Amino acid sequence: MRNKVVLLSLVLLLLVVAVTPVSAGYMWCLTDPNILLPSGGGVVHLMVGVPKEYKGVSFTLDVWAPAGSRVVGNTHGINVVLHEGPANQITASENAGFPVMMVAKYRGQILPPGEVYFIEGSGTATWTW
Repeated sequence: MRNKVVLLSLVLLLLVVAVTPVSAGYMWCLTDPNILLPSGGGVVHLMVGVPKEYKGVSFTLDVWAPAGSRVVGNTHGINVVLHEGPANQITASENAGFPVMMVAKYRGQILPPGEVYFIEGSGTATWTW
């Protein structure tokens, strides 16, 4: 019985180690853009992660949001270009040249599809609510 517990513990440890490198080395920026939705719709918070060695490096984030939205908050290092997009959807596109990870939160909930990784340094993701 003890051998099974030890074996199970080792397997679980290996699984944790195997999954951890996906986000290891990334740090969440504190200057993530917030998109204020029109007509009291609330705020969509875009959390942007970059590898530690790229902290503070500037890049452009194109964001499509519902008509009448605007960028609020501190976006140091992230140049946000806002475009008019469909209702109930935020789309972000970037070409940073280094890995970027993004998540969108709205009303305290992480929007589907959740965390999106652009390991090659460019890509587009869409979150809906």
